[in-house]
Amino acid sequence: MAELSASILSADLLNLERDISTAVNSGIKWIHLDIMDGHFVPNLTMGIPFGKAIKRKFDVNIESHMMVSNPDMYLEEYCSFSSVMTIHYESPVQTSRVLESIKNRGSSPGIAVNPKTPVSKIEGFLPLVKYVLVMAVEPGFTGQKMIEEATQKIPILREYREREKLNFMIGVDGGINRENISKIAALGPDIIVSASAIFSGNIVENIKFLKSSMKENGNG
Repeated sequence: MAELSASILSADLLNLERDISTAVNSGIKWIHLDIMDGHFVPNLTMGIPFGKAIKRKFDVNIESHMMVSNPDMYLEEYCSFSSVMTIHYESPVQTSRVLESIKNRGSSPGIAVNPKTPVSKIEGFLPLVKYVLVMAVEPGFTGQKMIEEATQKIPILREYREREKLNFMIGVDGGINRENISKIAALGPDIIVSASAIFSGNIVENIKFLKSSMKENGNG
C-alpha cells in the first residue's frame, strides 16, 4: 500500500508544530516540503531553518520538493535534513549533474515532472533517481483541481520501472482529496502527497479516512 505524505503547505502556519505533531501521531511517516523561490514559481515558502527544525523534532522522512530555478544554491543545506530531494525536470539546470550532487551529499535524488511533461522526457534520468514525483497540478499553489490526465503517468512509470529493472519510488502530488484518493491509489503509486485534505478540519479523522481509502483500493 502507498504511503501518505503530508504537505505542510496547507497546515496552520501559526500552529505548525501542533499540526505536524498531530499528523505524525496519526501515522504520517513522510513530510513533504514545498520549497519555492518566487522565480521558478510565483510564490515563496519556508526555508532551510524550518526543515532543520522538523528534522530535530520529528522522526519522519522529509521530501524537499525544490520548485526553484537554481537548486545548486541550496543543495548542501537541504540535503542535510532531506531523505529525498526532488528537482524539476523543467528547471533550467543540468539535471544529471544536480541529481549526482544530491546523491553525493547523502540524500536520495528525485525528479518531478509537470502535468504537460511526458514520461519520455525523463527516461534518460530514471536510472539516476530514487524517486519520481508526478505533478497533477501546475506547481506553485495549493488547492488546485487535479489534472487527471497527468496521473496516467503513474502506470507508465510502473511499467517502465519493471521493464528496465529500476528501483525508484513513484509519488503523486496535487489536488488529491477524499473524493479522488481511492482512484489514485488504484493506479499504484508508492507515495501520495496531500495537503488540504489532511490539514483542513480534523487532522486525525482526515488521515484515518484517507488511509482507509488507500488501503481499500491500492495496489501492492
